[in-house]
Amino acid sequence: MKRWGAVATAIAVLLADVVVVIVATQHSNRGPATLWVATTGSDSNDGSRTSPFATVQRAQQAVNELGGASSADVTVILRGGTYRMTEPLEVPPSGTGHNGHVVTYRSAPGERAVLSGARSVPGTAWTLADPTLNIWKAHVGATSTRQLYVNGARATLARTSMYPAGFRPTGATSGARSGIEFIPTPLNPSAWSDPTTWSYPAEVDAVAYDQWKMMTVPVASVTAATGPSPGLLSMAQPAWDNANSFRGKKNAPAIWGFWQVTFFENAYQFLDQPGEWYLNRHSGDLFYIPRAGETMATADVELPVLQHLVIGHGSATEPIEGLHFENLTFEDATWLAPGQQDGYVADQSGMILTGTNAPNTIGHATRVSETPGTLDLEYPRQVVFTGDIFRHLGSAGLLLGTGSQNNRVAGNLFTDISGSGIELGGVSMTDAHPSTDAEMTRDNTISGNLIEGTGAEFVDTAAIYAGFTRATLIEHNSITDVPWTGIAMGWGWGLLDPSGFPGLDGAHAFEWGHFSTPTPNAHSVIRANHIDHFLENRWDGGATYTTGQQGTSAADGLVIEGNLATNKLPAGGGNTFYTDGGTRYVTVQGNVSYDNPVGTMSFGPPPRAGDPLPYSALPSEADTLPYGSDTGGCVTYGDIRYLGNFWMQAPMTASFPISNGIYRLLGLAATYSAQGYFDPCAYSDAAGTSYPVNLTYAGNQVFAGQAAAMAIAANAGVQRRPSSIPAALWTPPAK
Repeated sequence: MKRWGAVATAIAVLLADVVVVIVATQHSNRGPATLWVATTGSDSNDGSRTSPFATVQRAQQAVNELGGASSADVTVILRGGTYRMTEPLEVPPSGTGHNGHVVTYRSAPGERAVLSGARSVPGTAWTLADPTLNIWKAHVGATSTRQLYVNGARATLARTSMYPAGFRPTGATSGARSGIEFIPTPLNPSAWSDPTTWSYPAEVDAVAYDQWKMMTVPVASVTAATGPSPGLLSMAQPAWDNANSFRGKKNAPAIWGFWQVTFFENAYQFLDQPGEWYLNRHSGDLFYIPRAGETMATADVELPVLQHLVIGHGSATEPIEGLHFENLTFEDATWLAPGQQDGYVADQSGMILTGTNAPNTIGHATRVSETPGTLDLEYPRQVVFTGDIFRHLGSAGLLLGTGSQNNRVAGNLFTDISGSGIELGGVSMTDAHPSTDAEMTRDNTISGNLIEGTGAEFVDTAAIYAGFTRATLIEHNSITDVPWTGIAMGWGWGLLDPSGFPGLDGAHAFEWGHFSTPTPNAHSVIRANHIDHFLENRWDGGATYTTGQQGTSAADGLVIEGNLATNKLPAGGGNTFYTDGGTRYVTVQGNVSYDNPVGTMSFGPPPRAGDPLPYSALPSEADTLPYGSDTGGCVTYGDIRYLGNFWMQAPMTASFPISNGIYRLLGLAATYSAQGYFDPCAYSDAAGTSYPVNLTYAGNQVFAGQAAAMAIAANAGVQRRPSSIPAALWTPPAK
C-alpha cells in the first residue's frame, strides 16, 4: 500500500504542476509547464513542487529540454531564500519564448528569491590584524573582486586622500617619461607617500575625475626617484594612451584628460579609514576597517565573485524573446575590467574607450563600448522585468543592448549600483544606422521604477541611459542621488546624423562620416519622472540630457514633458533640461524645475603649497565661474520648443547679466539669453548661420515656491514613490 500511495502522490503532483520531461517529438502537444527551485532542493530532482531543483541553472536546462516556450508557456518558480550562484544564468535563444509564449522566472507567491553573485565571509573568519588602525583580516582564498558589502552597505576600496601631493601625470606623448611622475613628500601620509613601498604597485589604480568624465588606469610598474629626479609610475596600456587621447587645441592633455590624480586605490598601505577594504589576491587575505557599530563576528559580509548574474546574447536572426523576470532580487556582483589593461576610460555616461583609439581634440571618440550589465541582454524582444530588485552591483544594473524591441522594465527597484541603473540600446554604427529592422532598438518602455544611488563608483553615468532608440517611453520613474545626469538620451552630437552637424566645440562638419539616412531616434517620450539630487559628484550634466537629432521634424521628435527636477547639488554646474551638442527636434513642455540654482565649474583644487610636482593651477581659477541654467547646451543645433514650463527662480534670472559680464571679461563666448538659455560654445557655420536656431519659448512661468512646484508636478502625474513600487521596497528589505 505504501508503494501505491507514493505512486498516487507522484501522479497528483504531475497533474497539478504539469511538470514532465517531454521528448522533442512531443513539444507541440504539451500544455503550460511549471518548474520549481528551492534552496533545499537538488539538481537531481525532477523539478516538481515536492521535488524541486536546487539551482536556477538546472531549471534553465530543463526549460531547454522542453524546447523553451515554443508551444506553451513555461514558468520557473523560485522559493524564497538566497541562491549563491557560482556561474551566471545563461539563457540561449532556444530557451526563451516563441510564437507568443513566454518563459517566466519568478519568486513564489509571498516569498522573495535572491540571486546572489557573492560569497559570504563568516564572522568566525575574522581576526584583528592591526590594533592601531583597527584593521581586521579574514582568509578567503584565491578570488578576485572590486566590491565588498558589509551589513548591506557598500565598502570603499582602500584609497589615498584626494588630490595627493607629489604626483604629476606627464601625458601620453612624453616618451620614456610617459606616466605619472612622483616625488615622496611629507604632505602625504608616510604609509603611502612613496610608491616603491606599496605591496603590489601593479595592482594599484590611478583615478581621475574630470568635468563630466572619470578614468581609472592601472599602474604597470614603478621606477624609484633618484636624487632630485622624480620617480615614475608607468601605466597600463592601452588605458593610459586612451586616458590621454582627449587633447587640447595644441595637442596638449586637455582638462577632460588625465591631467591630475584625484586619488589612488587598491593597496594595503591605503587602509586608514573606517569602511575601507583591501583584498590581497596573492595571500587570499581580506582586510577591512569596521564602521562605527560594526562587529566583525556578527557582520554580514558579502564578497562578490560573479561579474554577471544573467546573460542572454541573441542575434538579429535568433533573438532572446518572450522572457519574464518577476519579483526577484539580483544582488552582489563585481566587474573586474577597470583593474585590467583597458581600465575604465569614460567618454560619457558609461560609454568607455577600449583597444587603440586615435587622439582627438573634441572630447569624444568615434568608437566606444558600453559598460556591461550585470544582467546583460543583446537582441532581447518582449522581455519584461517587473517587481525586481537590483542592488549592490559592480557594473551597470540592466543592459538591454542592440536590437532591443518591445521590452518593458516596470515597477523595479535599482539601488547602490556602480554604473547606470538601466542602459537601453547602444551607440555603435550598427545602432546608429542599422541595416535591418532587427538591429534597431525600438518600442521599449521604462516606467514606474525607483532608481537611487546609481553611479556609486562610475560617477560619469546616468541613472537611465538610452542610446540610439526609436519610440522609447521613459515615464513615472523616481530617480534620486545620482552623480551626473538623471536620464540621458542620444549620442553623436550631430556627427552621426545626415546633417553631419559639428555639435562639439572644435569639431568640423562630417568629421565622423557622411550618412544618407537618419538614425533611429524618433517618437520618444520622457514623461512625468521625478529626478532629485542630481549632479551630486560631476558637473556639466542635468536632470535630463540629450545629444544629436531626435527625430526628422517636430512632429516625430523627442517630447520631454511633465517632469519634476529638484535639489540639484547647489554648486553643480549644469542645465536642468540639457539639450546638448547637435540636439534637434525636441519639445520641452510642462516641466517643473525647483531648487536648481546656477552652479559653477569645478576642476578640482589647485596644488597644495609646497607640492614638489605641482600640476597646472590654471583650471582651478575657473572653479567659481557660473555654469548652467534651466535650459542650455554646447553647440546645440536647435528646433527646440520650451512650452509652459515652470522655472526661472528670480535669483537665477538676476545672475544672468553678471555672469555674461564675467564671461566677456575672460574673453569667453558663453552667454545667457534673455529666456535663460545657457550657451557656453557659440557656433556659426560657414554660411554665417548662428546656432542654436529656432528656439521657441512660450508660456513658461516662474512659480511661487515649493508647494506650487509639487502641486504642478503632481498634476502632471509625477509621484515621489511610483505607485508600482510597493511601500516595502521603498527602503530595501534587510537580507
